Amino acid sequence: MIAAPTAFISHADEDIAVAEDLCRHLERAGVQCWIAPRDVTPGQDYASEIVVGIETCSAFVLLLSAHANLSPFVRREVERAASKGKAMFPVRIEDVQPARALEFFVSSSQWLEARDEPRDAQWARLARALKGERERPGDVDFREHHADVAGERDRGTDRRGRRLPGRSAIVAAAVALALAAGLWMMRGERDDRPREDAAAPVAPRPLPGVEPSSPPGPSPAATPAAAGVAAGSAADADAEHCPQRLSVAPDLPTPYRCVCDAEATRDGAVWGSDIYTADSVICRAALHAGAVGPKGGPVTLERLAGRDIYAGTLRRGVSTFDYGHHAASIRFAGTPDPPDPGPCPVRLSVNPDLATPYRCACDAEATRDGTVWGSDL
Repeated sequence: MIAAPTAFISHADEDIAVAEDLCRHLERAGVQCWIAPRDVTPGQDYASEIVVGIETCSAFVLLLSAHANLSPFVRREVERAASKGKAMFPVRIEDVQPARALEFFVSSSQWLEARDEPRDAQWARLARALKGERERPGDVDFREHHADVAGERDRGTDRRGRRLPGRSAIVAAAVALALAAGLWMMRGERDDRPREDAAAPVAPRPLPGVEPSSPPGPSPAATPAAAGVAAGSAADADAEHCPQRLSVAPDLPTPYRCVCDAEATRDGAVWGSDIYTADSVICRAALHAGAVGPKGGPVTLERLAGRDIYAGTLRRGVSTFDYGHHAASIRFAGTPDPPDPGPCPVRLSVNPDLATPYRCACDAEATRDGTVWGSDL
């Protein structure tokens, strides 16, 4: 039996009226929705409820607006959906381009334009797409909107100097992939085998609204990046560019050597400090760890066993996130060993099954902000 499609609706607080209107239309069309705050269980951790909502839905609908571009909650919801391989359905409700923090995740998805009211026709079209139905003659289909449309950058070669296919080939391939992925996701089937790739149920969960604190780390002068590590040797010249995440190849032997370019260090979600979850973005984590500088360079990855908790920090301009248990970890050869005890996560609830007593280190910045309930306990 094929399960009914379900959609998580991601929206800024200021767009709640549009989001609720969309939710009503989709549910009347047979698409069950998860939307905050309606579906947040009272008394439960809000961040955990959001992550569960994303995990249990087969598709992710993003309402893009100026407010969504500025919302850290929307950004982290999009990161979670992308890491779990959810089918993305961005819907533009205002005449804006996605902010850089969103562009990384949604630039290759098929967009639906819903800027003008009334939006009933657009909502009906979205419902059909979520159910995997073909567009009817005369309907406006989802259109490809790469995030750099406004800038009209040259598409002649990619960042490694390779020729890119023509626009018609790109659009045709994107449409075919989107339809195939959407139909597969709408089947409602889940693979419960333990995996460490980005679609696994144990993928890291950043805490919405939290900017992790920065414990003392090794000085830049002590790191390989600051010492001028560069891809200068013959071995480095032959090394391939790093994949985005090591989890794309769970059986890849390590140590594994690859090269990060400058662009690859600029964006992407990372969980942990010194030791990171295996689905963290490699080159962004390498910059956080001090294995490379902002201009990139060669790195040597080592795969480690999974950990029960990962604490995020702010280092070298990179903010990483907290996460509980994850199946596999990575670290970078040549970087300092993690301190003992390591930094504290923002909340212990990031892993409700963590064994205690648990020892960690609070720095001065981490004591300055945050919400606390109770006294003594």
